[in-house]
Amino acid sequence: GIYDVYENGCSFNTELPKKYLNEYFEIKNLTKDSLKLRLGFTDYNFVRSTSETIFCDQNNSSTNDPIRNFDAMWDTFNENYPSFKLRNIDWQEIKEKYRPRLNSQSTDLELFKVLEEMTSELNDGHVSLDIPESLEDMIENNDDGYDRIRESVINSINNKYIDSLNSYNKGIINWGIINDNIGYIQINDFEDLANYEIEQNTSEEDFWDIYWENADNSANYPKDVLNGAKGIMKVIFDDIKNTKSCIIDVRFNGGGFDQAGLEVLSYFTDKEIVAFTKKARYKNDFTKKQNIYLKPNGQNYRGNLYILTSYQTASASETFVLASQSIENAKTVGSNTEGILSDVLSKKIPNGWEYGLSNEIYLGKKQINYEKVGIPTDYDLSYPKSGIEFYNLLLDELKTNDKAIEKVIELSE
Repeated sequence: GIYDVYENGCSFNTELPKKYLNEYFEIKNLTKDSLKLRLGFTDYNFVRSTSETIFCDQNNSSTNDPIRNFDAMWDTFNENYPSFKLRNIDWQEIKEKYRPRLNSQSTDLELFKVLEEMTSELNDGHVSLDIPESLEDMIENNDDGYDRIRESVINSINNKYIDSLNSYNKGIINWGIINDNIGYIQINDFEDLANYEIEQNTSEEDFWDIYWENADNSANYPKDVLNGAKGIMKVIFDDIKNTKSCIIDVRFNGGGFDQAGLEVLSYFTDKEIVAFTKKARYKNDFTKKQNIYLKPNGQNYRGNLYILTSYQTASASETFVLASQSIENAKTVGSNTEGILSDVLSKKIPNGWEYGLSNEIYLGKKQINYEKVGIPTDYDLSYPKSGIEFYNLLLDELKTNDKAIEKVIELSE
């Protein structure tokens, strides 16, 4: 079993069968007192604790105690979150503000609201708390039409600019040629890229039902995503390889798997380079820095690369932009990315609710920490931070033209 350990206790997280461990992780080293696992391109080092084993009682009635659950979450952030200073947060002060709002009689809804409000003070898109189903009906769901307007923008761009549009996985990737000499690849997330060979004319709803059923039953979904990215990039590269310039549009990309982004960029370099380094907060310091490499795949795009970004470019699409800083002929157009580059560390509080926090610092070629501030562009179009405002602006722009794409057309002349 896996347990989440923090200063004042520990809680059960999940059972991890040995079979799953072998399929999901690569075991790099195993001794009596240490274990080194690789997941994706990140190495995780574990050492046997020298202290008495902390026993976590799954059936302990106090697992539902609201104060115990609050403390578990507060402690975990206190020990693992690296960006309090950056985000101007006094975490001790936050505890004093929120803990008194709970007592042993507080309801699940009251606990949820306090934890949600407390963590929202961080204003970090990688901090999340999953709502238990029992509470879902009590919480207002604010769907402000964001997905619909995002889809309208994507469709408008594709209809306006792209000759002979190609799509993969219902528009997760769209690609084609602009003005006979500019390749255009629009990647709308780095997550839904597995190829489960679903009939292309399946309706959108059925497609995703089948897709997620396959994903849920997969022994290693991240591997499926990487293989899907590899397969589709071969096809895309073949279509765009003779163009003068290439646009990769990640303005609408909220993230996914870092490795998928590096797979895309492997077509745009002819030598192995450090894409970025990463380290995780550990107690009062950080773990050892790890170098993550971008390796060429032997097919090398010769033209200029332009990456389009916005404040909606988040997480794995930011590490993609970060890695592109090491590619000589790559330039960015648009506006700062969101500034949430770290992986998500998944945890559970004693009552079983899942939550996530960022716990890493990524640094690219320029050795700058872009957490919170986002990665700036070479050609800044000052897009608004709000998603709805951004999409409304683009819809308005597209009545005439898309400034970012027009900028690349101008630069490619």
